[in-house]
Amino acid sequence: MIVYLWTAPGDDSVAFHQASGVSDDQVRARRAAEVLLKTGQAGVAYVDCVYTAIATATLNFCYVPTGKGWCARLGEGDQVIWTPYATPAATSAAAPAEVTGPGGPGR
Repeated sequence: MIVYLWTAPGDDSVAFHQASGVSDDQVRARRAAEVLLKTGQAGVAYVDCVYTAIATATLNFCYVPTGKGWCARLGEGDQVIWTPYATPAATSAAAPAEVTGPGGPGR
């Protein structure tokens, strides 16, 4: 099952906070993140396309990156600009790389 993880990380200031979510629709994921950009609650947002899997070692559900992602920033006139980027995709379906949440590790 393909899903879209979105995150809008803050910068530890009072005006910013981190928000994240999961959607089955890319457009809805982008719109959810855009609200936080347009209201000034986030400075950047990410949407990562992933699929759900079961980790073989733990039998826990996990998200596996497909290799597609988008980064958004607020441009002139409060227009949200989405830029595609490549994310590390799983090398094999038998051993998926676990993504712990929207944006993956380190974001």
